Amino acid sequence: MEASKNNPLFARMTRRRALAVGGTGALGLSAAALIGCSAGSKATAPAAANKAAATGASSAPETPKRGGTLRYSVDQNPDSLNPYLGLGGGATAGTFHQNVYSTLFAFEPGFKAPATGKVIGDAAVSWEQPDPLTIVAKINPKAKFDQRAPLNGRNLTSDDVLQTWKLLLATPTLAPGLANKANPDAPIADMEAVDASTVRIKLAYPDATSLSRLGGALRILPAEGIAGKFDLSKEMRGTGAFILDSYQPGVSIKFKRNPDWFGGPDKPYVDAIENPIISAQAQLDVQFRAKKLQWSAVSNENIAQFAKDLPGTEIAVGTPNTRSPLISPSFLPGQPWHDIRVRRAVSMAIDRDTLANVLYNPQQFKALGVNLNTYWNAPLSGGYGAFWLDPKSLKFGPAAQYLKYNVAEAKKLLDAAGYTSAKPMEFDLLYPGTTYGTDWPTRVETLQAMLKEAGVKMNGVSVDYATEYVPKIFRGKTLFKGKNVDAAAHLVSGGGAADALLYYLNFYTAKAANTATGTEYPEFEAMLRKQLPVTNFDERVAGVHELNKYAVDNMLVVPAGPYTEFIDLVWKDLRGPQEWNPWSPSVRYGVSWITLLFQNFWFREQF
Repeated sequence: MEASKNNPLFARMTRRRALAVGGTGALGLSAAALIGCSAGSKATAPAAANKAAATGASSAPETPKRGGTLRYSVDQNPDSLNPYLGLGGGATAGTFHQNVYSTLFAFEPGFKAPATGKVIGDAAVSWEQPDPLTIVAKINPKAKFDQRAPLNGRNLTSDDVLQTWKLLLATPTLAPGLANKANPDAPIADMEAVDASTVRIKLAYPDATSLSRLGGALRILPAEGIAGKFDLSKEMRGTGAFILDSYQPGVSIKFKRNPDWFGGPDKPYVDAIENPIISAQAQLDVQFRAKKLQWSAVSNENIAQFAKDLPGTEIAVGTPNTRSPLISPSFLPGQPWHDIRVRRAVSMAIDRDTLANVLYNPQQFKALGVNLNTYWNAPLSGGYGAFWLDPKSLKFGPAAQYLKYNVAEAKKLLDAAGYTSAKPMEFDLLYPGTTYGTDWPTRVETLQAMLKEAGVKMNGVSVDYATEYVPKIFRGKTLFKGKNVDAAAHLVSGGGAADALLYYLNFYTAKAANTATGTEYPEFEAMLRKQLPVTNFDERVAGVHELNKYAVDNMLVVPAGPYTEFIDLVWKDLRGPQEWNPWSPSVRYGVSWITLLFQNFWFREQF
């Protein structure tokens, strides 16, 4: 459930677009003072309505214009221009790779609405599945590499795909997510060429997450580069919407529009993308004020004030956060968490709407005409679009009661489990300090005060991330003890995955490296694996909804992570961040969504 912590660029993008970072103290809200005073929020307006409120957009569509340069900053130099080298397969260059390199598949972005999670073609113009273990993909005949030698504008072929697949197999950071040879739980057995424009993908077992995984990880390189005819760590030659123009370490990386891109001829609308390399927030603020950066620059704590100070800006409301913070129990013998009444009681002692108010202070944005929704994770977060089932809705059914704030019922459950005021339920909540965000100590403090109202003594214990939290707790297979008392749980960030089923596979199965459930729930794992062969989108959504309800009814983990939507401050003349939404879970696997967004960005006026 570890989010993209090791991807500094993703951290930058997230910091600019989410409310989830930043201390709460500056907001003037006391966690303890709000305990027991629930916001009592009703069903909130849909995300599309939020966008209209934020942007003042009318229903009449605007006609995009060609031209202009999109400018947004990045934190540091890319670790490598080769997607299959460097940290995590070139993690710090992830936002650059998708400008240049195509994938076979991608995720459909949402326009004035959240993305659905549907897979669409990128370099694959079409595909079919003749049997449960075979996917046959046709390469777009318009997909061509740029005109520089030795490629000379030639077509993308199946050989490029196969050579890239072999390169991925040799990349230890990427192969386990896709290749069955590297990981028996990964679905892709092999790939082969049917002809120059057709690839056959062989699956080790029926698995509907295969397309999602390929869309995030397999960036197609030219066979000549893989063969060493030019240096892929210094040059980028792809079939994407943009061409690498220049790279000056420590200064900037620049791209120009690909006039021969297969998704054209009108798109992409902008002529160029420039990414100045800036790490200091003060400099980012100055650059944004001067209109030298158009978005993804202002820190979250400054967005409200900058929106007031700078005419011509607007707050763009994006997708809900995909992180799903959880109280993940230890299931060592003798732990109190084996009793479902204890898990349910702890959950019902959490006032999730108040927790969201403490952490994000949405009222300051409401005063600016921006209504932010609160999404309860269950345990899947609101960022999963149609796959998320709102626990506040009637569709969730009776299991939703265990996510609702009900101190009286929580006390009854604890009493039935043998815990009283004389013998309270006590446990250590282990967490990695501010590693997952500067608001985490506040989150722990707030949870501690809430649980105290129900008679639970929770001890917040900060532990070192690298030496203790990750190896002994996060990857402890649910078998760990506390520091003050044996009873323990840990607070985990709940990072996402490219597919809702993949999220559950990664964290809620017995053999998962980061399992939050251990061997406690074989029936849930059986339900999950039964869903893997389902390819119909609506049926997949319905199946995940049942998993969500089962997880909450049985309280596999205790969801503790309400979030709002991502936000950003944008100059109004830039159109795109205000309307287009990514399939946010895919950012964990190579930020594959950004290409599809940048194709659609344009300027009303040049500046």
